[in-house]
Amino acid sequence: MRARTFACACVCALACVLTLSAALPVKEKKQQQQEHQQQQEDKEQEVKQGEEHNDDWELNLEYGRYLKEVVQALESDPNFRKKLEGAQVDDIKSGKIARELHFVDHNIRTKLDELKRRELERLRHLAVKEHEKKTGVDRTMLKVPVHIDHRNPMRFEVEDLKKLIVKTTEDLEKVDQQRRSEFKQYEMEKEFQRHQDLQGMDDQHRQQAEEKHTDEVKKHADHPKLHHPGSKQQLEQVWEEQDHMQPEDFDPNTFFHLHGK
Repeated sequence: MRARTFACACVCALACVLTLSAALPVKEKKQQQQEHQQQQEDKEQEVKQGEEHNDDWELNLEYGRYLKEVVQALESDPNFRKKLEGAQVDDIKSGKIARELHFVDHNIRTKLDELKRRELERLRHLAVKEHEKKTGVDRTMLKVPVHIDHRNPMRFEVEDLKKLIVKTTEDLEKVDQQRRSEFKQYEMEKEFQRHQDLQGMDDQHRQQAEEKHTDEVKKHADHPKLHHPGSKQQLEQVWEEQDHMQPEDFDPNTFFHLHGK
């Protein structure tokens, strides 16, 4: 198990944006009742898969690769990770935790410097392409990426980490809002179609359909909720169910030793 705890604590646990990772709904055409029911089941399966699939969260961001590599570098420093685990949520979300970069191992700082230089080079290439596409447009109007400190192109400093955390939190919150809106729209369309189908049934089939719907709602309500990846609840679940350890004996240091990189 890779040490994704840092990544989730630094992004997922802060922005809380992957709690509703619903698949995009697709509008349906009127078809025969049997075909329509199959499509509804397929949609519900996609939604469930979306809720369980969080490993590629970084790919949702334009600067996702840079974010992922920075997180991987920082999580390799045990002291920084310990500081993060004891930090307040607001201190992480605001980027205040970035002050602890001063105490990160020198070799890791060197790695972060190289990651920043590569990211700035990538951004320069993007800027050139954007300018070529928009020839004649004032270059001062081009959007300047704000997840990195452009004033210091050679070293990865506290301001870089702060900007990366704050920008990531902001972007993932927007993604969460969009997905919640899309999922709500999908549920409304599904419920409207269900009522349309009921109107076309006789009393016997309508009653059967209503009973089936009631059972499905009850099963969904009784389904155990998934814990955030990297959250304390999720780690304790692995500790008990996979490591077969007693819950009262849970110890983060022992856990990470068992599930080292």
